Amino acid sequence: MTDGERLVWATTYALVFDRDGDSVNAARAAARAVVQLREAAQRMLRGPQALPIDERDFLDEIVSVP
Repeated sequence: MTDGERLVWATTYALVFDRDGDSVNAARAAARAVVQLREAAQRMLRGPQALPIDERDFLDEIVSVP
């Protein structure tokens, strides 16, 4: 799991847990968010404009979101 994926997991978990108060649902939602993030990255790699992805480039973008 990359640093960006950890951040997405933790953020999603916190948001869902705050809304529902159910840790199991929060963990499932967080896991789904990471899977969707990975699938999006794979689609970008296979697309016609395929570029190598370095997750560290996206980490600054994710962290700087207010």
